[in-house]
Formats: sequence, structure tokens, C-alpha cells
Amino acid sequence: MSNKALEICTLFAGPSLQGIDSQLLCSDGLVIRPPIKRGDVERLVAQSSPSNLAIVDGVFHAHPAVGHAEILDALAAGWRIWGLSSMGAIRACEMDTLGMTGFGEVYRKFASDPDMSDDEVTLIHQSQEPFLSLSEPLIHIRKFLSEWVAVQIITPEQEQHLLHYLKNMWYGHRTLNCLKDALQALPVAAEIIDSALANFSIYRIKNLDLIDFLKLQPWTRTVK
Repeated sequence: MSNKALEICTLFAGPSLQGIDSQLLCSDGLVIRPPIKRGDVERLVAQSSPSNLAIVDGVFHAHPAVGHAEILDALAAGWRIWGLSSMGAIRACEMDTLGMTGFGEVYRKFASDPDMSDDEVTLIHQSQEPFLSLSEPLIHIRKFLSEWVAVQIITPEQEQHLLHYLKNMWYGHRTLNCLKDALQALPVAAEIIDSALANFSIYRIKNLDLIDFLKLQPWTRTVK
């Protein structure tokens, strides 16, 4: 891989970009593309010299999801590929022994818990830029509820009841308004609920993983 290629990273992302400082997206050599779908990696490899690729968000309904075979072909061709936050974290967990590199808390959760399902990171979002999220991934809500248990706002039993309720719901219906309605059924003051939901971005680990990735810029590091 040439030094010039080392400086380029094509990053497939959409809703995980929400709320990210635009300055982080202005790095030289960083190319932002929409959420990945089947065939995107194959086309990129056919059109470009081996370089760096980061898979963050992906689609799976309107188009087939990014395939394992095309990722393997890209790795074999000399590309460095990271997976994080959402679809990327799932693929990295599945392929981290085959050369793909996982990054961030979401990836670590999938790698350490065989019972983690794809549904944890799934959401609905706008079909066009800026791909704003229209629902909240369960993994974010799980993080939030875990924190509330830790500070004893809710009990572990209440946490499990809420998670069971949300887990059995279609992911598109998991919104902050839905969560608020569920929390209001508990003996928790309204102002505590409102304050927590107004600052919910601190629990959005998909977005936080991407922020860390953009700050660290691992694609600029020399290949060993």
C-alpha cells in the first residue's frame, strides 16, 4: 500500500453521523459515502487502488446487506477494513479472524456476547441525506437503563421489564417518545425523565464510537 493510499479512508455512514462536529468530517483524505449496501465494496475495489475502508452504517431492507464475500475479496486485494458502530460492528465481529478490524464499544459488545442480535443496532432513518434517525437503537436504550440502575433511579427488575417490552417491539417503534411513555409508568419524577431524555446523546454509543474513530484516524497509521 502506497503512502498516498494510507492517507485515504472511504467511510460508509449515515445516521451514526448525527450530531457529529463537522470539523471531524473534514480530515484530508476522508471520503464519506452513504450507508453501505451489497456491491458497494466490490465497486470501490474495482475502481480504486487498495486503501482504507470503514463500514459504519448499512442498509438491509431496500437493498441486500453488504456481503461477506466482497469484504473478503477486498481484504485479499490489500485493503484495510474497519467495522464499527452498527452494520460495521456486526460484520467486524463476524470477520475479525479473517482480517477485518473491529473498533469501539458496540463492536466489543458483539464480540463478547454471542447472544447479541443485529436488532440491537437496528433503526429506521431518512432515505436521503442527512439520513437522520427516526427511531432509537435498542443498544442505546440498554445503555441508558443500565446507567439508571447504577444510580438507583430504577431497579434491575424494572430495567428487565422495560427491556423485555422494548425487545418485543418492532425496532421502528422504539423512539424516545415511546421510552418516555414507558418510563412515566414508573415511580420516577417527570423532571428526571425529561432531563435524561433531553441529554440522551451521552448514551448513543454508535455515534460516540464513530467520533472516537474520526478523532483517532487509525487509517493514517503505518502498516506494520
